[in-house]
Amino acid sequence: MERLSGARRACEGRRSGSRESGAAGAREKKRVCSRRSAPGSRRRSPGASKASSPYADDQQPASSTRAVFSAIASAGEGLGAVEARDRVSGTGNRESLRVRYVPDEENSWIEVSSEATRLRVKNDGRFELWGKCERNREVLCCSGVVTLPGEVAGRVELTYSFADLKAAGGSPHTVVVRWADYVTLVIHPPGTGHGPHGDWSKGLTRGFILEKYISTDHAEMTEIKIDVDSAGHWFGGAHFMNQLWPLNKVSWETGPFYPFDHGPTGLNTLVAPQFVTSSGLLVMVDPDTPFLHIGMNGPEEYHNGKSRPLRKWGTGVQNATNPILPEQAGACKKVAKCDGVLRIQSRKNFVDDKVSHTWSNWAPVAWPHSEGGSTSEGGEGPKERNYLKISLALCAFSNVRESSMASLKTLPRPKVTPNLHVLQDPIWTTWAKYKQWVTEGKVLTYAKEIKDSGLDYSVMEIDDRWQISYGDLDFDPGKFPDPKGMVEQLHEMGFKVTLWVMPFVEKRSAAFKEGREKGYFVKRVTSACHPYEEQPGFFKWWNLPSVVALDVTNPEAVDWYVSRLRRLQDLYGIDGFKFDGGEPCFLPKNPITSKALSYPSEYTHLWVKEVAGKFQGGVCEVRTGHKTQDVGIMTRIGDRFSTWDFKNGLQSIIPTVLTSGLLGYPFALPDIIGGNAYFGRKPDTELFVRWTQVNALMPAMQFSIAPWHIGKEAQDLVSQAMKLRKKFVGDIIGLAGETSELLKPIVRPMWWLDPGDEATYEISDQFALGDDIVVAPVVVKGQRKRDVYLTAGVWEDLDKPGERIQGGQWLLNLDAPLAKLPCFRRIHQEEA
Repeated sequence: MERLSGARRACEGRRSGSRESGAAGAREKKRVCSRRSAPGSRRRSPGASKASSPYADDQQPASSTRAVFSAIASAGEGLGAVEARDRVSGTGNRESLRVRYVPDEENSWIEVSSEATRLRVKNDGRFELWGKCERNREVLCCSGVVTLPGEVAGRVELTYSFADLKAAGGSPHTVVVRWADYVTLVIHPPGTGHGPHGDWSKGLTRGFILEKYISTDHAEMTEIKIDVDSAGHWFGGAHFMNQLWPLNKVSWETGPFYPFDHGPTGLNTLVAPQFVTSSGLLVMVDPDTPFLHIGMNGPEEYHNGKSRPLRKWGTGVQNATNPILPEQAGACKKVAKCDGVLRIQSRKNFVDDKVSHTWSNWAPVAWPHSEGGSTSEGGEGPKERNYLKISLALCAFSNVRESSMASLKTLPRPKVTPNLHVLQDPIWTTWAKYKQWVTEGKVLTYAKEIKDSGLDYSVMEIDDRWQISYGDLDFDPGKFPDPKGMVEQLHEMGFKVTLWVMPFVEKRSAAFKEGREKGYFVKRVTSACHPYEEQPGFFKWWNLPSVVALDVTNPEAVDWYVSRLRRLQDLYGIDGFKFDGGEPCFLPKNPITSKALSYPSEYTHLWVKEVAGKFQGGVCEVRTGHKTQDVGIMTRIGDRFSTWDFKNGLQSIIPTVLTSGLLGYPFALPDIIGGNAYFGRKPDTELFVRWTQVNALMPAMQFSIAPWHIGKEAQDLVSQAMKLRKKFVGDIIGLAGETSELLKPIVRPMWWLDPGDEATYEISDQFALGDDIVVAPVVVKGQRKRDVYLTAGVWEDLDKPGERIQGGQWLLNLDAPLAKLPCFRRIHQEEA
């Protein structure tokens, strides 16, 4: 075994700088390492035509933000405004914020300081965020651009004033930056509670809350861009079909940001607009932003006006022939040149000449935080916003672990954990094995095989086509003649029993007739005229026939659905449910709900919170979420293909589960071991064993294809991996118990162990269970050796007890035969 020393500290590799006194402002010290300069330093930002001030009296929106506009308008000729007029540099102070302002014919700028961070904004829209690293040295955390209209950038001098937003629920110490009557940027101190920017940023420190406004009269979108390279390596954001790690490796085209099963930019079933970087930067966007679009490192040609064929995206199998996105940056000709920025946009609508998706032509009838709430069915037609707004937090922490914990602290914690059975022993599901041809006899035979195999089990999950018709929520008597007796036999064997359910109902079901009469389903608009012509909202999904969706905005519909699930539990002894679907892409076009949706992900939130959440703390699972981190339930990652690659195959498992933890979903359930065997492609022995090893020390496991059906070698090696899991079940359960207090991930990126170690940032095929166990499975076909990185400290190979290994180095060419899952345990000082 060859060893190579290689740990370097990020603090030494980041730009450093210091401030100097005087009207000239700050000068940066010589950079320690070279990185790409901010895009705004080379070219001007694209923008809309001239826009009227969004704060004029005749343009104040009918919403709770009116108080904010009023306070901003009343700020009037504040200190900064006077100095701008007199062309005199100076400073202003309002307790938690300190402002420095330098007017200049070519490049005026304003600098706002709070705690250990400072934000400099220039008159061409470029900005820089500076913070303190672990050695208390000031470093550049990120640079970016507040995108301005073309005639404004660099041509209109910015001014500032103070505003007291206390009456609006915000801070009395807010800075308002204006580019004449075009664009306004409101800079709030962090940690100002449930102010006008909502509770998504509560408790944040070491940074600023930015709110950018522009009128919709002359702008189709508003945007803030952040230079990717200036902030280091990026993590978080979303589950993708092509899950690369870190995010710098993707060319993520800018597109709609809400959960999909296979979305037009590669988005999958779980998204949350929060990102952390190796420089300690935290970027959090208001998750309820209307028409939120996000992209990173997008193909440069698409942002330079070049056209491409319209991509059409439907739902489920309709997208089977569409490309798996995002592309890998530089992997092919069309993404050879990427724009190098994270784009955060609030648009006027979802219309896009490059992409068609299920919400493309949707017009909401209510907006988040609007006065009077949502418009009910039969009320007013769609309301227009008269301003576009982006709200985001930019915070600078000492390292990536600190920024991750700060992000997680803003999220609600689950009060309960899933049932310990599903954390301790594997779930067994009928899906990949039987698909829709499941029967009572097959379930009992399968259960007996599992029991006789000697492998552990916790739940028997009965998947698709156990019902008479979709939505009936009762057993098909032809396939399940004695469901109560079946469940009793499964219980006697030691299984808990769950059923696959989703918010869909087909027309021939008895549930459709009842639910339609009572208005329990989402409707669709069939006429562009008002009043709308509403019909049952049938749509295509991943199966047949077409279905309607439960209207989760209707409390009576939710109670009706939940009561029918309770009935299954009472009649047959069912222990829980696999809640499938819930992504907003599985709704009819132009959906009409009982209470109007303000944004697509609101449907997802209500499905998880109000339906699945009624069964939290049990053996249930969901596969999506939106602001539902406080629901104590397993969150399964999307269906995997039975392949080796990052494109939804084995190599995507570790990055996806790690991302779940960073987004605040620690109870991550990796999908079925070996994949779903779609398109007739089943895993062979090697793929199945390596997949089992990847999952063995994750929060939960799920089998469907039985290892004995693959072969004796597969069964023996799976059994060996399960024995290893038994050694660490106590650790998994203990870590799960901590989530109600800290929401720490159960499985963690390698950089979590030593966030200043640059060698850890690009490791996508290792993870840590807690802080003391490093797991390094093999995820490459045919590989029998691998390199393993251990962070600083003393470690022990679990296969070689007593042998000490010094960390902070790579272990090269470590033996990893098919039977071995490389694992290492930290040796604490008292054990050394």
